[in-house]
Amino acid sequence: MSNLFIVYLRRPAKDDPREDPFWEFGSFGCTGCHRKNLLSSNCQIVSDDQLAFVQGGDRGARLLLITPPVTLKKHPNGFIEVTWKPAGQQPFCYKDAPVLACPKGDSEFPKLSKEIANVDRSTLPAKLASRFRARASAVPEDLSEELRSVYEEKRRNAPPGAISQTYTDALPRVPEAATNNRREAYRKVLLNCEVQANHDKQL
Repeated sequence: MSNLFIVYLRRPAKDDPREDPFWEFGSFGCTGCHRKNLLSSNCQIVSDDQLAFVQGGDRGARLLLITPPVTLKKHPNGFIEVTWKPAGQQPFCYKDAPVLACPKGDSEFPKLSKEIANVDRSTLPAKLASRFRARASAVPEDLSEELRSVYEEKRRNAPPGAISQTYTDALPRVPEAATNNRREAYRKVLLNCEVQANHDKQL
């Protein structure tokens, strides 16, 4: 079975659109956000691995999406983009996504909760973030099995409205700077990868 890597997404501020991941296009990483850990030059992800996207917020840390098997592309500026097919699979809405770690200590993932119980932080979400926010290695096999199992069951039985229709549905709050033109935003990000690479060559 392929390895599973947790991607711990930051909470966007009101003036931070945080356009990545581009769920609609099956893409993550070309903005360079995780280039110092998960998507560094020593990236451990290989083709056919999977990503588990985790979003923190006031309702705790939640599992938005587990991707199909991925492919890696290194852009000229050094940024690594992870893509998957079929593209367009939308994540859970944040409020409806499976709960990894709730501020009150609740979780739908008992093995994971036990794994992080001794982390020196005051709340379960803080323990999870401390363990996985900057992690660059795969999740242990027993935990990856639990993540996949719970996620797949929740996905199969998701009620109407639980799956996001727009990018902002998967966010804990909508930033004022959020854009509705996701295709154009993705095009600009890819273009920036090329422009930055050409600029670096001229230095």
